[in-house]
Amino acid sequence: MPAPARAWADLRSLVDASVREPMDAFLDGLLRNVDQAPGGGRGFFPPASADRWHRHVLPACPPEVLPGKARAWERLEPRFEELRAPFTAACEGWAGRPDTFEDFVALLREWGDVTGAAARRGWGLVGLP
Repeated sequence: MPAPARAWADLRSLVDASVREPMDAFLDGLLRNVDQAPGGGRGFFPPASADRWHRHVLPACPPEVLPGKARAWERLEPRFEELRAPFTAACEGWAGRPDTFEDFVALLREWGDVTGAAARRGWGLVGLP
């Protein structure tokens, strides 16, 4: 699981539901394990690898899902400051998490930029290991 997804899993329960919903909608399918992706690792998505170093590393999102991700991003981005205290409490300084809140937000903004651009073009997303 990518670092922003691990951080979100750790701080999710500390965040108000009005922020959880758009963050969940944005991250679901972008930054989660391939065995949880549509098709459960079958069809378009390869099966999960048994290699303990490279398993579950293919984030993917089909084109028809991206407009909803872009809308979730528009609702989420202005509320980032509400994540600062929960991030500090649950994630800051933990191995496998972004080092700082600013690093966490920077990673999310990169995904937000890519998601918005792909949605405008009618593309899907596949993140390669």
